[in-house]
Amino acid sequence: MTQREHMVDVCIIGSGPAGLQAGYLLGKKGISYQILERGPKVCSFFRKFPRHRQFISINKVHTGLSDPVTRLRYDWNSLINDEGLNFGDYSRKYFPPADEFVRYAEDFAALLGDNIRCDADVVEISKPDDMFTVRCADGSVTRAGQVIVATGVSQPWDAGIEGSEHFDNYVDFDPTPETYDNKRVLILGKGNSAFETADSLIEHAASIHVMSPNPVKFAWQTHFVGHLRAVNNNFLDTYQLKSQNAVIDARVTKVEKTGEVYTVTAAMGAAEGHEIVLTYDHIIGCTGFRFDADIFAEDIRPALCHMDKFPVMTAQWESESTPGLFFAGTIMQARDFKKTMSGFVHGFRHNVACLAQFVAGRVTGEAYPTTTLPTGTQELTTAIIDRLSTNAGLFLQPGFMTDAIVLDGADAGLSYQDVPLAWVHEAPGIAGRDYLTVTLEYGDFGGNSLHVKRSHNVNGETPDAFIHPVIRLYRGGKHVSEVHLADHLDADWRPREDRDPNAATVLRMTFRDAGQTLPPSEVAQRQLSGFLAAQGFGAISEAAE
Repeated sequence: MTQREHMVDVCIIGSGPAGLQAGYLLGKKGISYQILERGPKVCSFFRKFPRHRQFISINKVHTGLSDPVTRLRYDWNSLINDEGLNFGDYSRKYFPPADEFVRYAEDFAALLGDNIRCDADVVEISKPDDMFTVRCADGSVTRAGQVIVATGVSQPWDAGIEGSEHFDNYVDFDPTPETYDNKRVLILGKGNSAFETADSLIEHAASIHVMSPNPVKFAWQTHFVGHLRAVNNNFLDTYQLKSQNAVIDARVTKVEKTGEVYTVTAAMGAAEGHEIVLTYDHIIGCTGFRFDADIFAEDIRPALCHMDKFPVMTAQWESESTPGLFFAGTIMQARDFKKTMSGFVHGFRHNVACLAQFVAGRVTGEAYPTTTLPTGTQELTTAIIDRLSTNAGLFLQPGFMTDAIVLDGADAGLSYQDVPLAWVHEAPGIAGRDYLTVTLEYGDFGGNSLHVKRSHNVNGETPDAFIHPVIRLYRGGKHVSEVHLADHLDADWRPREDRDPNAATVLRMTFRDAGQTLPPSEVAQRQLSGFLAAQGFGAISEAAE
């Protein structure tokens, strides 16, 4: 091996939050790794994006909570670490500046020391034998048994619009508002980048149209934080109150440019067969990003999914065709596309914590780490409710991450915590057995998310709309029963005396059941312990003992 060759257990491509999180956690396990970063400094993506330099990931510093794990529920920017490096010490803003996150990432990277190499532009990842070969533009080579690609979605997505070469894209447009004084502006797309851009131009542009084929989807309605957030929707007022702006459901079929004027032809979505022709001074494409698969040798290049935006991957975030090739960060959303939070730091940091266990297991041959819970019905009920009330991963990845608890055999009570629900059903040691899955999930808000009826039925038969615990029982690997616990305003189902004494609110809501007035914690205890007993869990526990 020459001085320009390196040998490590794991090579990580990209030093954004996912790459840094993976490196940190692997280092803690004694796994050798190297992070290769194309740019001259870490976290290069967030040095440019979002273009208007404000995050929509919340930074709630004052939660009234003392448990650092539970505080992560409302801290969407900190990475998991034991050193107490919290983003709330860098910014107190609820929607913080992007530059503060870059400063946080730089300090986090310092924890990793010489394991990060910048100006390392990866030009090819290949697997000529049992090891991967990662080659950089400067001629250096890294050999590794496992590779984690954490390059994000670095390329603009092509929406297939004829004439797209004529107009600007979110990745490179001029965000200076004064550039658009008294101009007619078309913004293509209806995500947060589109409305973030529209909001920034309201005081300058003569007219702004936001256009795409699909209607606006609101995060408060869908529970998906990638849909339009309230912080970016001021523009909607200017449309509904007829202030020269508009939101249009239409598919652009052609863009032509004559001199400095753009002519846009579009097919209306709300009026089938109706075509409109409009003119603009500026067009800005905000149609999203995609994963760049060009760095892979052809024989290991992953297939793409979701309009070719993300690599196809297994429930372990591993390439379906190349063992040992893993994906981390926002591209993990290939597994829960527009459903939960894998596209964002607060979701994928928990995914990466799990991924680090999977990858470390490949290196060491060790089984996935577990903990053991008591098997008595009441004791297990208490343990489950404590996890549901304090854990961040289950809360921030609803219906995607789960705790799985084995019920049969000599190892009854064995618990796999914060793992992908899809993986559980195929995992060695769990698949085909009797087990419980424990998740937090949303129900259906219906037509009006601000006027939702709560069922709060003690039998747990009707799912509540708001986030609530769901426990499912599998026998022989087959789903046989489930219970939905009532939702809780503080998302804390523990008895009052067991709750955080610094909690911000004191909930005094009660429920009526058979003439009794019950606190929420008592309802949760009854629902869960009753479910376990009704499913014969006591008999299972006794047999295990």
